[in-house]
Order: sequence, then C-alpha cells, then structure tokens
Amino acid sequence: MDYKDDDIININQQEAGDDDITEHEDYVSDEIRHERRQTSNGERADRPVRKRPQGERRSEHNGQRRPRPRTDGERRERRPRPNANGKKKKGWSKKKKGLLIAIIIVAFLLIALGVVIAVIFHFINLIDFKKDSDYEIYDSIAPDDGNVVYPNSPKEEIETYEDKLRKNLEKNAKELKSDDNVLNILLIGTDSRNPATDRGRSDSMILVSVNKKSKKVVMTSFLRDTWVQIPDIGPQRLNAAYAYGGPPLLVKTMQANFGIRIDKYVTINFNSFKDTIDTIGGVDIRVTDEEVPYINSGSPNSEKLKQGGKYTLNGEQALTYSRIRYIGTDFGRTQRQRTVMDEIFRKTKDMSLSELSDFLEKILPNVSTNFDKGEIFWLLLKASDYLSYPRTEQSIPNLGSYKNMVIDGMMVLGIDFDKYNKQLKESIYG
Repeated sequence: MDYKDDDIININQQEAGDDDITEHEDYVSDEIRHERRQTSNGERADRPVRKRPQGERRSEHNGQRRPRPRTDGERRERRPRPNANGKKKKGWSKKKKGLLIAIIIVAFLLIALGVVIAVIFHFINLIDFKKDSDYEIYDSIAPDDGNVVYPNSPKEEIETYEDKLRKNLEKNAKELKSDDNVLNILLIGTDSRNPATDRGRSDSMILVSVNKKSKKVVMTSFLRDTWVQIPDIGPQRLNAAYAYGGPPLLVKTMQANFGIRIDKYVTINFNSFKDTIDTIGGVDIRVTDEEVPYINSGSPNSEKLKQGGKYTLNGEQALTYSRIRYIGTDFGRTQRQRTVMDEIFRKTKDMSLSELSDFLEKILPNVSTNFDKGEIFWLLLKASDYLSYPRTEQSIPNLGSYKNMVIDGMMVLGIDFDKYNKQLKESIYG
C-alpha cells in the first residue's frame, strides 16, 4: 500500500533526534505510520504506529515517551516499586497482623496462667497429705481427766442411754444423708503437745458445710464431752475417737452417730495455731471481765489485759481464749472457738497477696488432710466465692438440751440424737 511522502513521518528520523513535533502536527486520518517487524517466515511486515497527540514528547531515555504534563489539581498515580527480583513487595495484611497479635496475647496468658498454677502448687505441696491407712488404731488411750474419778450415774439410766446409742447407730447405717451440692469438711483442732509422739485428742471439732446450691455456709461445733458410740471401740466421749484412731475414726464416728456424710477433714495442731494468728496480725475479740484472768494466766509472755473490752489478741492470747473450759462449760468454749475461726475467715478475706502468702507459709506445714492435691487446687480457686457466702453457727448439743451424766467415772453429755440429727440435716441440706 502506498502513502504520500508528506503524510508519512520517517521513524528513522525520529530515532535520530527529531523528537519534537510541532504544534501544527495533527493526526492524519486514515494515514498511519508503520514500523517494520519480522514475521514468522522472515519477511518484514508493517505495524501501525500510533501518532503522538499534541503536546506529547518522546523520552530521551530508552525510547520511552515522556508523560504528559499534569494539570492543576491532578494527582500523580503512585505505582508500587518492584523489588530486586522485579516483584512487588508484599506487606502484612490486617488479617495476618490480627492473627499475630492474638497469638502473642494467648502466649502471654498461658505464661501467666502457668506462673499462677506454679505458685498455687507451691503452697499445696506444703500440706501434709494423709491416707486413712496412715493412722493406727490404738487398743487403749490415757484418761482425759487424769486421776479424777466421779461417781457414776444410776446404772439403769446409763443402760437406757447406751441402748439408744446402739439403735441410733443401726438407723444411721441405713440412712446416711448426703448431697453432691453440699461439701462437708470437718475441721479438727488437736491438743497434742508433741504430734510426733502423742496423737492427743480432738480439742475442737467444727463441721464446715458449704452448700453450693443455696450459697451458704453452716459451721457446727460438736462438744467434745458428748457420749457417743465409737465403731469397733464402744461407748466413749466424742473426742476420744481421734485419740484411738485419728481423723479417719473420728469421721467414721460422727457419720455413725449423726447420720450425715463427711467428705473431707482438715487437721491443725492448736500449738501451731498461735503462730498462724500472729501472721495475720492477731484477731479482734471482745472479752468479758470474767475471761480476762484466764487469758492472762494462760498467756504469760503477753501483755496483760486489765479489764473486759475489745482487744486485738495475739496468737498466745487467742489460743488461751479459745481453750477456756471453766466459764459457761463446754458451750462457751466452743462458742469462743467459732468466734476465733470467724475472725480468721474475715481477716484472710481482706488480705493482700503478700500477707496471704505469709499466712499460708505459716499455717500449711501444720495442716494435714485427706484431700488430694487436685481437690485442694480447685478448692483454692473457689475459696473467694465460698468466703463470701453468709455464715451461720450452731452447736450440738444446744444449751439446755442435754443431760449431764457420769459414765465410767467421767463427766459426759447425754443428748437426744433423733432431735439433733434432724436439726443438723435441716440446717445443712435444707
């Protein structure tokens, strides 16, 4: 196809430097510049070449055209620069960044959780974990009252009472009350001066019943002088069960006589109890004028109290206070023990982490239990909830609802088991 010479722009001239196109040049309709190209059979073919629009100039570098000038307000489009391999750099997407942050947070939480669990098990390992087989059952024990012997109650009265004991044992063996929503923990305070050589007796027995359904705690004190039937031993004072067979036999005795399941026990020696109270800074107790002389005589190393009133008792004073037996009989004594326990619960609930750590370091080595480590772990996790439950207190027997008796030369308490077993079940499970 032929073209007119004046309508064709010579490509060779343009490459030689004729880069400028005058303002009068225009596109020639139907007349196209061609540049030759090699075809598959070696022949050259003409390829249409676009005419440059007015104002466009060919670049001086690599034969590329220069971009047209930008008008006012027009933004230059930025294109991603290629990397060394000629590929575009790929940045972190929002999704990947979010995933990385989530992984970091989870890792941090797992580390923190691991630290918390390690600290908890550090304290758990301070406890003395026991099995029932660790306790030997003795054939005999030392008398509780020393060499003091009192005249026995009438024989017929004793036989009638002990016959009721046997019938009560048979009844409870068939009707032992339990509930998965109730955790019954028997707190045992012993009076042993040297636990390694002398088991002692259970000086204090408080059943802590945690009702997870009704969200309440019932603390029931059992009087040590209550005359009961000890399985495989016979009629004895309640506190003698511990002396014969330790916590397992005491738990078995209380279940047999009071008809409720006791899930676990925790034992603490009262002589180490005073160190525990000193660790929490003492307990705030209101004492009477009548109690002051007993506290002073039993706490020779403490500052003497002058009169009744509210005091912060140190460990030595609090221990003496809780063991006073000659005011209000054993009822007043168990009430004092519950008062001290309630004050300990109150103070531990408000402790800082460092104070709680010191408290646990002191008390736990003196604690033995048949809880296993896993159970203690979950109990500690729930402790803050349980400590917030409202607490009620009671004792068995109650004032004015027992009978003073003398059996085998010992002063004991005879009670109506039908009445108290019903009361106990209603207060704990009701």
